[in-house]
Amino acid sequence: MTKRAVKAENIVSKLKQELHQLQGQVEGYRYENERLRAGETAALNTMKHNAQVASEYLNKAALNAETSIKQLLTSAESLCLVSQLLQSIDNLSEIHNEG
Repeated sequence: MTKRAVKAENIVSKLKQELHQLQGQVEGYRYENERLRAGETAALNTMKHNAQVASEYLNKAALNAETSIKQLLTSAESLCLVSQLLQSIDNLSEIHNEG
């Protein structure tokens, strides 16, 4: 074999080794990419679940607040009626005392 042929054989051998190494790196990157995508999907699913739970809690809090406000308004109306009743009793007692 000539020097030129030996040199070409060496270059081909080195290129084959480099190709094999690069193919290994590509496989590693594919695996890492799949792993990251799976992690991203899991994180997204967790965020969706957390948002759903938070939404449910906020809805319950809003309903409880609405109920409390309605009860407060009813109680305020009752207090006004009692106040008016007491005022009427006071007015009647003044009329009775004057008479």
